[in-house]
Amino acid sequence: MKFDKTKSVWYQRYLPQTIDDVILPDTIKAKLKKYIENDSLPALGFWSAEPGLGKSSTCNAIIKDLGCEAMFINSSMERSIDVIRTKIQAFASACSFDDKKKLVVMDEFDNFTRDGMDAFRAFLDEYSANCAFIFTGNYKEKVKEPLLNRLENYDFMDFKKEEMIKPIFERLCFILDNEGVKYEQKDLAPIIKTFYPSIRKMVGALQRLSVEKDGKLVLDVNEGSLDNLNSYDELMELVHPQSYLNMVQKVNSITNVNGIYTYLYHNCTKYFREECLPQVVVVIAKYQDMSVNARDLNLNLCACLTELMNFRS
Repeated sequence: MKFDKTKSVWYQRYLPQTIDDVILPDTIKAKLKKYIENDSLPALGFWSAEPGLGKSSTCNAIIKDLGCEAMFINSSMERSIDVIRTKIQAFASACSFDDKKKLVVMDEFDNFTRDGMDAFRAFLDEYSANCAFIFTGNYKEKVKEPLLNRLENYDFMDFKKEEMIKPIFERLCFILDNEGVKYEQKDLAPIIKTFYPSIRKMVGALQRLSVEKDGKLVLDVNEGSLDNLNSYDELMELVHPQSYLNMVQKVNSITNVNGIYTYLYHNCTKYFREECLPQVVVVIAKYQDMSVNARDLNLNLCACLTELMNFRS
């Protein structure tokens, strides 16, 4: 893959430049490539509750492969219906210089106003011949259903793990090889396990650990520099009444607190009784939401695990 050596941050340096570079399931990648080849891109929705999974990277790759005129709108900052009536309408209605379709990317669209979402329904139908649209966001359930139904939607959290692990592993190896970092392939497994599905966090961990270790990837959990790689599993072994104080001590040593909620959700069958899984999911979702405004993230996590003790297998 092509990469930009001028960027100091590895995740930015190795941003996908084409759809071939993007880490996606093969069936989805093939579908997007066909749309690009035929210049027939439909209105798309890219969603994921967790950042760093590749929504924006996929948008950028599509734009570069299409070679089209594109407009990015940050829907958190430009979120009123007036943006559609003025800025977007002017762009979408004008013909491009090369007669290709234009593309508008509505980033963080789940923050757009409700009136604006209603207006977009007719807008898509009116300008679809001249302009394609991609909507991205964290919570697709915040998008009005009539508009959502007009999109071809992809939830990046729903991609099957078995389809993603191999290309993620190969990408991490490529980055380390290209940066001249010495490493053991087995050391990539705990990084992938801990930060999955966030590829951004995986690449960030690679750079931090490689720089700190002078060109060699070294995992040292005791230093606390790995955002507690492997420690989630160790923590869950302590989630019992008889080891409660040890659990609290372990919780207080974790620095990547927010990551554990996604980890627990994806691994809940490993730790909790099958008949309790519905309650487990509700508890995890509740405390993940509370963590956004929690003053003490470790305290919030400790309360979550205390409640989850009732469901341990």
